[in-house]
Amino acid sequence: MKGRLLVWPLMAVLLLALAGQWLRGSARLRAGRLLAQVEELTTAALAQGSTPRGLLRANLDALRQAAALDPVEVGVPIARGTQYLLFGDPEMAVEAYRAALALEPRPEIYLNLGRAESAARRPEDARRDYGLALRLDPRFLLTVPPDMRPSPASDR
Repeated sequence: MKGRLLVWPLMAVLLLALAGQWLRGSARLRAGRLLAQVEELTTAALAQGSTPRGLLRANLDALRQAAALDPVEVGVPIARGTQYLLFGDPEMAVEAYRAALALEPRPEIYLNLGRAESAARRPEDARRDYGLALRLDPRFLLTVPPDMRPSPASDR
């Protein structure tokens, strides 16, 4: 008899958990759509060779919304860094890529961080982060500028 009495509270808890997961999934889906929209608008602008006035602000607003919907989505700070780098603010790009690294250290983030630091005229930092990217994934060798590659002696 006791088991039957526990079924209803357990069902209620399970339904609440299911509703919470559905809401979380829905928010993640909306965040993903915002990320895709930012990428699409940026790619189109770069293909045309001109950037519409206010594109950076609109994209950053969309990325803020995406971050609020899914605060652990590493794609959001990566996209923010890319926006800043493409639109000429390498210091803000460095900050965004560091935020991405805090969520998920990946070699491509170190590579982009190196690009941003290089653009910000911080060659020592860029060389360090390019080196980290190459240690994590040597396939990036051809994407790292030759003068930023670690020397074979520094690998020891």
